[in-house]
Amino acid sequence: MNITSVVLRVSSKGAEVTKLQEDLKKLNFYSGIIDGIFGSQTNAAVINFQKSQQLIPDGIVGEKTWTKLNAALQESNPRFDFRVISVQEFISRNRIKDFNPKSVAVQLFNNSFDEEGRKSEDISVAYPTRETAVIVYTIIGLADDSVGGIRNRIELKRNQNKWEIVWVGEQYKCQLGRGHQDWSGTLCS
Repeated sequence: MNITSVVLRVSSKGAEVTKLQEDLKKLNFYSGIIDGIFGSQTNAAVINFQKSQQLIPDGIVGEKTWTKLNAALQESNPRFDFRVISVQEFISRNRIKDFNPKSVAVQLFNNSFDEEGRKSEDISVAYPTRETAVIVYTIIGLADDSVGGIRNRIELKRNQNKWEIVWVGEQYKCQLGRGHQDWSGTLCS
C-alpha cells in the first residue's frame, strides 16, 4: 500500500504515524517522541504544517497533506525519495571515463543515443558551489514493460582540482497500471 493513500488522524497508530512524525520532525514541525501514536502533539504539528501550506488546518492527514509534506521534504532534501545507487556500479554501467561534470553529462547522453522506445531526454548540470556539481539526467520512454522513465541525480565534488562522483540516486516513473505515476525511488512492478 502506498503510504500517501492512508488517512491519519488523532488515535491512529502504526508505521504510517511513525513516518508522519519522522517527516514532520525533519521539517521542524514536530519535537515529540517518535512513537507511532497520533496524539495531541502530533495533531498540533499537523495543524501547524497545514497552516504553513495554506491547507485546511483540520489535523487530518489525507492526500493533500501527504502531497504537500512530500513536496516540502523534497525541497529540504534534494535526495528525498531516490533509490541510492552504488557510485562504482553507476560509473561502470555508464562507462564514465572523464569526471568533469559537463563531460559526465555528455558521456551519459552519448551512451543512450537511439535506444528503442525513447521519447525524450533531459540533462542539466548545476553548480551549487564552486566545489560541487549536480547532474540530473531524465529519460522518458524506455523499452521496458514496467518502467516508463528513469531519473538519475549525480552529485560530484571537486577535491584538489579533480572531480569525483560522490553520490548517485535513481527515481522511476512507472508505466500505466505498473505502479506509481510520480517520480519515486520505489521500483515499478
